[in-house]
Amino acid sequence: MSSVEVPDDPLSTFSLSIFAVYGLLMRSGDDVTRPLGQSSARWQVLGRAGYQPQTVAQMAHDMGHARQSVQRIADTLAKEGLVSYSDNPADKRARLVALTAQGETVLAAIYARDQEYSRQLMAELDPEQLVAIAAALEGIARIFAAHMERRPTMKEHEE
Repeated sequence: MSSVEVPDDPLSTFSLSIFAVYGLLMRSGDDVTRPLGQSSARWQVLGRAGYQPQTVAQMAHDMGHARQSVQRIADTLAKEGLVSYSDNPADKRARLVALTAQGETVLAAIYARDQEYSRQLMAELDPEQLVAIAAALEGIARIFAAHMERRPTMKEHEE
């Protein structure tokens, strides 16, 4: 057992809970997508491309992932014909990622499987509580985003 003392404050407790829920969401997403030959990570990229064509950097930023990992997934999805790259009028160096017709079919199948999974979960969850939690999380996210915008990075802070 480690001798490192785990912080016991409200923000640390909150963060650990979020990490645990995120892990469970990713694993359940893998269960939803696996029969379709996909994964949670691939679903995230397909979903972002399905929302609107965007660059890998935009996707990575929105998802909170490293650009390189999103690039690998997008490249694999492109090789499989699920997404395509197109020129970006705003930036010649950063191509846009968009769903292909085959990608739309796969994403629709994922959403259909997810709806069935959601129906099962909602039999045990309180919809009003979920709405309240989602609203609270959105408020917390706004505070985190504002704080990150105005504070120096940890690296800058250490210098």
